[in-house]
Amino acid sequence: MSTENINVSMVRPTLDDLPHFALPAPYTLRWYQPGDERDWVAIHVAADPYHTFTAETFVQEFGAEQALLPTRQAYLCDGTGTPVGTTTAWFYKDEEEEDYGLIHWVAIQPALHGQGLAKPLLALVCQRLQELGHTQVYLNTSTGRIPAIGLYLRFGFVPKMRRDRATTIRAWQQVRERLAHPAIDQFLAANT
Repeated sequence: MSTENINVSMVRPTLDDLPHFALPAPYTLRWYQPGDERDWVAIHVAADPYHTFTAETFVQEFGAEQALLPTRQAYLCDGTGTPVGTTTAWFYKDEEEEDYGLIHWVAIQPALHGQGLAKPLLALVCQRLQELGHTQVYLNTSTGRIPAIGLYLRFGFVPKMRRDRATTIRAWQQVRERLAHPAIDQFLAANT
């Protein structure tokens, strides 16, 4: 089976029992401050080979609700206070009109991948979604991001069926070839 980069969705059906991870020194976490738009774009340009990011992308994603960013957009900073990672505790309504908290655009500078820095960042944003009253969380990723999918699975996220059933099943079959996890097996068993 050929490997494609197919968009997939995942949900964490509850925000109970969220994992907690210590942030290693010298890193810190903080919330959005005016001017962070430049860092958001720079982090995503470096970390995401599948999309194009510009200042306009930031405005398209957050412009209408930019006043919410100081309580919803988190930044991972290095020892000098420079942002090196980001994600946003956003909101989403799926095709069935079900409301979710949304983990929106997780990204960390590639030189820092594999150091466990996404775990405390993701934990912080899940906790914030819970504080904001969300009871379940949704995210989008793609089959080209196997380490990220592995992280999300360990965090309690499970595959979610998308509108295009055949493509969703094909995508999770491709993930299953590279990443073993009971949640993937259960999803495929229930949908094939």
